[in-house]
Amino acid sequence: MHFEIQGQGHPVVLIAGLGGLGAFWAPVVEQLSRSYQCITFDHPGMGRSPPAAEHSIANIAAEVLALLDELKLPSAHFVGHSTGGLVAQVLALDHPRRVDRTVLSATWARPDRRFRDLFQTRRVVLERAGFAAYNAIAKLLGHPADWYEAHLASPAPIDFDAASQGDLATALARIDMLLTFDRADELGRIGAPALIVGASDDAIVPVSHSRDLARLMPQARLIEMQGGHFLPQTQTLPYVKEVKAFLAGPV
Repeated sequence: MHFEIQGQGHPVVLIAGLGGLGAFWAPVVEQLSRSYQCITFDHPGMGRSPPAAEHSIANIAAEVLALLDELKLPSAHFVGHSTGGLVAQVLALDHPRRVDRTVLSATWARPDRRFRDLFQTRRVVLERAGFAAYNAIAKLLGHPADWYEAHLASPAPIDFDAASQGDLATALARIDMLLTFDRADELGRIGAPALIVGASDDAIVPVSHSRDLARLMPQARLIEMQGGHFLPQTQTLPYVKEVKAFLAGPV
């Protein structure tokens, strides 16, 4: 996989969401790398990483382990956002000795009916209307209205006929991997200290999923913020403050 390292200190692997790009973490890394060695990467088959043999949460986790081995790191902290939170769950469940502490933000234990309906709807939009409409929906649902207006809104209408910016088969396979993942019944045996971060205004993965994770992981601590689904970008400083406090906290 393509990866980047910035900063020095205890290693922290940051795992992006469905888009799969390490660049998602840029504003977080700018702050967090002052205290930690931050490792970001493009998921297999995404961005600058080679094509993936398969698109699955287990495969991403296996590639993360291979990256740790390549860097000769026996263990690390993990910060997984949205889809990345599923990868962090797999690592904490199946490879506990490699996981020091884990942060799970805007993620879930298992897809409920609303989650399935939302992502199946997004799947249909992608197939029938293309990437421009699909990406527009993600931005509209994923950001608070005022942040969208200030940072993403354009005076020009969305060009829904813009050239495709992605591989359809890959995007559909990545949606499917979310709908088939469910290891909720195992979460109670995760021993690594865990911080769960949910956003009360998240319209993609409602905060009820974070509360469900906290219920299933009795040793985890839950905090609730605002900032929409993409709170590491919309609320970078408060987000990093909570992450740093947790990573540096008592055992």
